Amino acid sequence: MKAITALGKIGDKRAVEPLINVLRIEVDYVTRTCAAWALGEIGDARAVEALTEALNDEEKDVRQAARYALKQIKKRKN
Repeated sequence: MKAITALGKIGDKRAVEPLINVLRIEVDYVTRTCAAWALGEIGDARAVEALTEALNDEEKDVRQAARYALKQIKKRKN
């Protein structure tokens, strides 16, 4: 989780695809939450589809992180 958080803080767009994969695979919800948050910090529009899917995640924290991330991406587009 610390590595995922660090990727978000660094903001390197090379991490987008691996983070999308983490968000989509069956791992624990804390890891999915961190991946969604990191994608928001990076702000790359390639993550929109996966984040939109995550809005239906069974875990509230993942859904909240996905909403945050989508807002961050939208802010950067404007």
